[in-house]
Amino acid sequence: MSIKPVVSLVAGLPTRDGNRVPLTRLVPGRGQDGGEAFRAMDPFLLMDHFGPMVLPPGTDAGFPPHPHRGFQTLTYLIQGAFRHRDSTGGSGLLRPGGAQLMNAGSGIVHEEMPVAEQLETGGPIEGVQLWINLPRAEKGSAPGYTDLQPESLPWRTLPGGRIRVLAGTLAGVTGPARTPAKIAYAHLELESGARFEHAIPPGWIAAAVPLRGSIRIQDTTVPADSVARLGEGDAVQWEALTPVSLMLLAGEPLREPIAHHGPFVMNTREEIEQTLLDYQQGRLGRLD
Repeated sequence: MSIKPVVSLVAGLPTRDGNRVPLTRLVPGRGQDGGEAFRAMDPFLLMDHFGPMVLPPGTDAGFPPHPHRGFQTLTYLIQGAFRHRDSTGGSGLLRPGGAQLMNAGSGIVHEEMPVAEQLETGGPIEGVQLWINLPRAEKGSAPGYTDLQPESLPWRTLPGGRIRVLAGTLAGVTGPARTPAKIAYAHLELESGARFEHAIPPGWIAAAVPLRGSIRIQDTTVPADSVARLGEGDAVQWEALTPVSLMLLAGEPLREPIAHHGPFVMNTREEIEQTLLDYQQGRLGRLD
């Protein structure tokens, strides 16, 4: 079995989004533009690690109403709580260890904001949001929202650690998130010195993304809040250099044209222009 080597190592870009939420933008990372990252990480479009931070009492830090079209968001919460609302009537409480899968499809407006208790008392918040591209045939699909409660995302024991699978199948576990793009996505926690190895389907891209701690892949050290994109091979393999929390991404590239403008991802500039017009005229939905 041949191990996938690191072909690029990109540091995340510290920034803020929404309503003053500090985060690290991992895809696109530091020095990358959207097109470069989209091609390298296809079918993944964007990845943000928000927090870890402690919200002060009275904060309203969150993600007020905003639109999307043409892809899916998979938001995973490690600490804290968020409440989701969207223009289809979808709503839910995102709790630690839980996730939400939102299909923007033909268009949606949504918000993710702290729960009332955090508005009063403050508290820790940390999570990861991943944007997953939709194939051309699915970009006009009906928008919708799926709650993935922590009970549907149990930890499974690994030698020297544990794994929580959100989508696809890894370590004999199939995650509950269903996406038209063929992907595998998981959160791993490993003790210092632990090793992890797993086969990846032929032709799929793969990446390791430490959130805390660092790993070694062959001769390359991969620090926290960076993305190690992996090359050709049959399997991923790494060793934890410290206690580590990391995300594993793998997926089959769509290899379709991408036109991108802010929260919209389509296949052509004409579709983006139509999307902007549709949003201005309220056809992507409204959130009152």
